[in-house]
Amino acid sequence: MTKTIGEKIRNFMVAILVGLLVVAFAVWGVNDVFTARAGDSIVTIGDSDITSQEFTEAFERQLQTQNRDNGTSITNAEAYKSGLHNQVLQELVTNEIIEIDANDLGVGVNRRTARNVVKEIANFQNDLTGEFSEEKMDSLLAQNRITRNQFEKDIYNTLRRQQTIPAIIGGISVPEIYSTQLYRYVTEQRKISFITLTHDDIIDAKSPTEAELKSFIDEFSYAYTAPEYRKITLLRLEPFDIIPDMKVSEDEILAAFQYKIDLGELGAPEKRTVIQITALDESSAKKAADMLSSGQDPNSVANTLGLIQPEIYTNVVKDQILDPITAEESFKMNETESKSILGSLGNWYAINVSSISPAESPNYELQKEALRQTLLTEKAQEEIYDITGTIEDLMTDGLTLEEISDSINWPLSYYNFIDRSGSDQTGIKMNGLEAIPGIASDESILEETFIADLGFETDLFETRNGGYASVRVDEIIDSQRMPYEEVKYLATQAWKQSQKNILLNSLATEIVKDINEGLTLKEVVLNLKNKSIIEQIIIRGQPPQNLGNSIVIDIFDSNKGAVVQGDAPTKNTKQIAILEEVLSSEEFPTGEILKIIQDRSSQEISNDVQNAYQQAILKDKTLSEYPEKVKVVLGIAEE
Repeated sequence: MTKTIGEKIRNFMVAILVGLLVVAFAVWGVNDVFTARAGDSIVTIGDSDITSQEFTEAFERQLQTQNRDNGTSITNAEAYKSGLHNQVLQELVTNEIIEIDANDLGVGVNRRTARNVVKEIANFQNDLTGEFSEEKMDSLLAQNRITRNQFEKDIYNTLRRQQTIPAIIGGISVPEIYSTQLYRYVTEQRKISFITLTHDDIIDAKSPTEAELKSFIDEFSYAYTAPEYRKITLLRLEPFDIIPDMKVSEDEILAAFQYKIDLGELGAPEKRTVIQITALDESSAKKAADMLSSGQDPNSVANTLGLIQPEIYTNVVKDQILDPITAEESFKMNETESKSILGSLGNWYAINVSSISPAESPNYELQKEALRQTLLTEKAQEEIYDITGTIEDLMTDGLTLEEISDSINWPLSYYNFIDRSGSDQTGIKMNGLEAIPGIASDESILEETFIADLGFETDLFETRNGGYASVRVDEIIDSQRMPYEEVKYLATQAWKQSQKNILLNSLATEIVKDINEGLTLKEVVLNLKNKSIIEQIIIRGQPPQNLGNSIVIDIFDSNKGAVVQGDAPTKNTKQIAILEEVLSSEEFPTGEILKIIQDRSSQEISNDVQNAYQQAILKDKTLSEYPEKVKVVLGIAEE
């Protein structure tokens, strides 16, 4: 709960480093490890776990904070798509790992130390005396719906963790001399001359003998082996088969339209900017409301009356306001109106509505066709679901696909041998049409086809398009070497290509030898057709696109006069380069550039240390995640 509570009371807990540990460990991520451990866990770490309730509470607080800060009202589903659930999981996992380590080390916290930390929180101090005010702390905690026990636990856990992490990553800072050397290293330059060799620079390869070609085919047999083919019978029920016979009424479309509006998926709800000042009593609340009505600045009002700084909800929907009475009252008020109210937790507030953004109604006609298609698909899926119940009963009774097809009056599909990619023996892929996708575009059908036993119907399985299917493999042609005459032409072309590459390598090696023995690059190109020499300056930290990677690496590892060769960026080409001059960087980084290099270098070292720390903690503990439960607890429907 460290980070989430810290966010919830972010306006007055700036003195506590709540959440900094999580930020520092964001690089860890969440492992994609799946085990069958049962229970209410979203993540398990050895014997410890993060429950669905802990995750849900953390997710909701994070989403509420994000919506409030950004003036948005995104839903759980939208937040899930944006990856918020992963961010929350990372924070919870990091907290739990650090907690495990603190327990293993026997780290404790002196209660006096914890109380001193609380006393140092500026927003818990009396504005006049500067002394710690327990009443003010209780008021702020109540205002933010945090119990005293939760807050004390948060402080205790934070201090425990602070005794663990600083000992590991504290003080990591790259010295200026390191950053300077790193800068000069990555900005170092080399002046080179190079040529590029292609197949045009060599004589054409002769045709192989039959023995050479057969040997070549044997060496690269995988390229000349036909895949396994399966002949199948398919019972396939898809929404697109039924939709043409479905109808949707205007009333149904209108109802769906209104439902999406109510969910906030269409249009935009009314939003308001609400100022809330927490008062000491009814009298000070009324004074604050009157001052707000007169147009005075909210912060000035709070300072004048000795109250805490105002909570400002900028362009929010009603549900984003924490206090339900404030939310209800503020959405009844007129723009610029102020009033004093008694909040849900017994606190007096002065509230002001500084601006109102009216609700935006979506255009029905623009949404109508999409809604109609959605409703048609849903109806089709419902009908298919009803049919699958009948099919499963018939399968239980031992009926074949043909008998089931006759019984439900649904046609079967027959495929006369397809491979794992959904292509037939001539190479034509069964992609189908955009409106009626073929089996090649449905991985679930292909997967079931190639794991099914010969002669047996599979159980019904769900297809990619929201339908259901069952497949029977009627015949199998095993993967086998293609006939020699069939592959002879293609193999001959491949053999010639490989011979050309051998000749090209030999030419490059010979040129390098000639240069090392005294020839210049200009003398070398005289024997090549239309070959030009390119002179170029390259920078270590910005490798050029027109040079092969191996050439760049070798050039920066060489001394002046070195000759290197390697593959060019383009296929079937070679390059030869001569290092003409080493241009050391005389530039020294200063100011912002130096700071950026230091910060990034320090962070990289810190990340390495943190990763090693994590691995050490998890050495004897399995970290497992249950992503299906995340969707369930958030109410995310399967797509």
